Amino acid sequence: MKKRLVSVLLCAAMAAVMAAGCGSDAGSGSGSGDAKEESGSSDEKTTLTFWCHENEPWVKSYKEMAKKFEDANPDYTVEVQDYPFKVYNDKIQTTLTSSTAGPDIVAVWGGTAPSFIASDALAEVPEDLVKEFEEDYLAPTLGIYQKEGKYYGVPMEFNLEYGGMIVNKKLFGDTPYPTTWEELRKISKEVSKKNGDIVEMKGFEMMDSDSLICNYLAMILQQGGQYLMDDGSVDFATPEGIKAMEEILDMYQNGECDLENLTSGEYGFNDVYQDKGYMASVGSWGIGEGTDTYGLTYGEDFEYVPVPQYGDEMAFASETGWGIIVPENGANKEAAWEFVKFFSAPENLVQHNIACNQLPPRKSLLDSEEYKEAMPNVTFLLDILPSGQWMGPYNTSDMRGIFNQMYMDLCQADNPDVEGALKEASAQITEECQIGYSMD
Repeated sequence: MKKRLVSVLLCAAMAAVMAAGCGSDAGSGSGSGDAKEESGSSDEKTTLTFWCHENEPWVKSYKEMAKKFEDANPDYTVEVQDYPFKVYNDKIQTTLTSSTAGPDIVAVWGGTAPSFIASDALAEVPEDLVKEFEEDYLAPTLGIYQKEGKYYGVPMEFNLEYGGMIVNKKLFGDTPYPTTWEELRKISKEVSKKNGDIVEMKGFEMMDSDSLICNYLAMILQQGGQYLMDDGSVDFATPEGIKAMEEILDMYQNGECDLENLTSGEYGFNDVYQDKGYMASVGSWGIGEGTDTYGLTYGEDFEYVPVPQYGDEMAFASETGWGIIVPENGANKEAAWEFVKFFSAPENLVQHNIACNQLPPRKSLLDSEEYKEAMPNVTFLLDILPSGQWMGPYNTSDMRGIFNQMYMDLCQADNPDVEGALKEASAQITEECQIGYSMD
């Protein structure tokens, strides 16, 4: 489950986000023999504390990574401590502002990172890691971790909520999956069934808190348009933005989907897994929901396939996902960075990405045979990752909330003013959601 726990909780607070799998051994990675003891006597081990949120496969992967680091660095012990996500961010904020040392290493969701970065409570990423950023990391994975030209976090994944969809193989039968946008809309219209105001069978679903805005932004960008303006503002009321919104609005008006998942904080794939929907856009983490939560069989009950491209060129926008930060007030900062370097080494990071059903943040891992062999159902996404752009310097949780409310209002209006609604939402997002510090 890539984001089941995270996304439900974030959704309740209008936030977004994760994964399942199993880990295996990896190489020692960069910096494995260079860590120096920073506290205690020469015959005592230094203990590094690593905070994370409760998520069984993730915690398992973190503990395996800690054991590998300990094996390569016998003078160190890494203690992994996990907490419920509902209290996790508050604990991070409290420890960062404390006068006493707290954890040495902290796993953090990109959407919450700006509040920690803004407080100047994080240690700056060392130059050798920054060089790796510039050479080997995909741009959307880095965006949120910047402040005034410096970095304060190291990506663990490429967070992607666009590009793939769960399809109900039983419902499709012998009908081929759509490969063009026109085919997708044709099938969606033909198979959907509406009884009064209730959509009993849904065609293509992208109306939930994660998928709606991510698909909409991709539809703008694939037409050659842009929503991020040179002055830092957002503008959805462009010809491309208006056309994309009219298309999405038409899906609702035709009865191909409804607002149930958007208003309840659930996901469209639930309908597909319950034989109430044919197709639902979702990140690759949704595969685990089908196998683990619903007990379905991949390849028999459902499959994960590309969402047909809307425009002429592949393009999409992505939020910065999970990463690692090092508190400035930590007692063992140098050793903490050695652990982070070890963790982020390609031969180690790929194991974590596989264990947590994540997409890799490093360019060098896009051709990883190890990853492709372990994750055959999502390898088509690796081909599109270089076409992504960062969603932008905004609080994307608040941005999503404003956007989703605008869409619901349009759906429920007798004579929807698409351009006016897009202008109003753009102005509100620009005013209320921009990060309050310079990235450059």
